[in-house]
Amino acid sequence: MSNPLVRAIETIGAVFRFTLQLGRCILTGPRYFRETIRVMELLARRCLVPVGLAVAPVAGVIALQGVQAFREYGVEGLLSSMLATSILRQYSPTLASIMVAAQAGSSIAARIGTMKVRGQIDALAVMSVDPLRYVVVPGLIACMVVTPLLNVIATFLGIVSGWFFAVPVAGINDGAFFDNLYSQVSPLDLWIGMGKCAFYGAGVGLIAGYVGMATSGGAAGVGRAANRTVVYTIILILVADFVIGTLLLNQGL
Repeated sequence: MSNPLVRAIETIGAVFRFTLQLGRCILTGPRYFRETIRVMELLARRCLVPVGLAVAPVAGVIALQGVQAFREYGVEGLLSSMLATSILRQYSPTLASIMVAAQAGSSIAARIGTMKVRGQIDALAVMSVDPLRYVVVPGLIACMVVTPLLNVIATFLGIVSGWFFAVPVAGINDGAFFDNLYSQVSPLDLWIGMGKCAFYGAGVGLIAGYVGMATSGGAAGVGRAANRTVVYTIILILVADFVIGTLLLNQGL
């Protein structure tokens, strides 16, 4: 059995080489726009409800817990500003990306893995169709585009949920809630959240494509590929979120 460290280095090298190959495929033709749009539509339909259900309850919990803390200092009207900032920069991008990883990442990996074990990937190569361009790149682009779009919807649902639990449920003044909603929010918060989603979405598509193309072992291998994709992408998102958040804080952003 080879050394685990050696295997880890080999895997990192293989992923890096795979990333370079995908980059070359994206920058050069041919491009399969119809397949990309089809995958985008499929991912949007599959992920919309899970993303909304993930973000909205979290925003409600933040609102309910924040009301008590803000009331102790008599500044409950500022709750909405804290809520909007945290949802835009942190909770919505992270949770939306995690749900995309769970729903879309596993689906893409399972689809590619199924094609691999059935010999369809090899058949595409025999027909002079690059499997990376036709199978992997559309999923990568779809994840990178759909994740920020889902984040916009999730952010809206999160703010609505926060308003519901803060105003009708907890009794905060409606005018104060909306007057302070964007007092501490800047366009930078929106762009940071959207940039995170695009980066995380690209990571989901990359890992799903790599794991799917490395699938072997029949139906059991397809199941392992889907499971590994979810685990790897969620770990990537959480670690990257910590690193990005630390760098932004150190830069005062």
